[in-house]
Amino acid sequence: MSIQFTVPLTKLISAMKLEVAYMPPKEEEILISSADINRPGLQLAGFFDYFDNQRVQLIGKSELAYLSQLTPEQEEQVMEQFMAAKPVAVIQTRGNLPSPIAMEKAKKYGVPLFTTPATTTSFSASLTAFLNVELAPRITRHGVLVEVYGEGVLLLGDSGVGKSEAAIELVKRGHRLIADDAVEIRRVSDKTLVPEPRRTISAIFWSCGALASSTSGASSASAL
Repeated sequence: MSIQFTVPLTKLISAMKLEVAYMPPKEEEILISSADINRPGLQLAGFFDYFDNQRVQLIGKSELAYLSQLTPEQEEQVMEQFMAAKPVAVIQTRGNLPSPIAMEKAKKYGVPLFTTPATTTSFSASLTAFLNVELAPRITRHGVLVEVYGEGVLLLGDSGVGKSEAAIELVKRGHRLIADDAVEIRRVSDKTLVPEPRRTISAIFWSCGALASSTSGASSASAL
């Protein structure tokens, strides 16, 4: 059974630099579980078959143009239906502020409502990339990850065989250390794997520095 990963809504707000129009109580408990996003044009027109309220909803220029043609009574009915479906989050793009009716219905049903100055297309691409990484299936491997001439090289082996020493020698030759001890590998697409260090960079360099010092000290002692 595959593990379902989530990302806190608060992290998405920070990463995507969203402006909060309305946030319900206990925001830290709201989790995003779907990497897919939705443009709710069909839902605003009243078609809710196959609607997934776990997807982040993006309201862009087209959706707002449709809403602007409605009478206040029609808009209230449309937003009542849409917010009653309780989407996990609604984001309006291009800096467009939610209408008073949208704000009222968001508060009524506890739906987080945000704005962004970005265009719908660019924001959609950025949001999808962010969610694909945060929600990607992943495994952790004991090893050292080094970038060698732009390619990721994962050094694996039993404890004590010299993975860190080999990594230090590569770093001395101008290559870059990415992760030491534990490497989390995320599959963000069928063709792309993204490594994430499970330890902080400062801890990694401290370990390498300590190991290099001890190696240098041992060499000096043996020379004496």
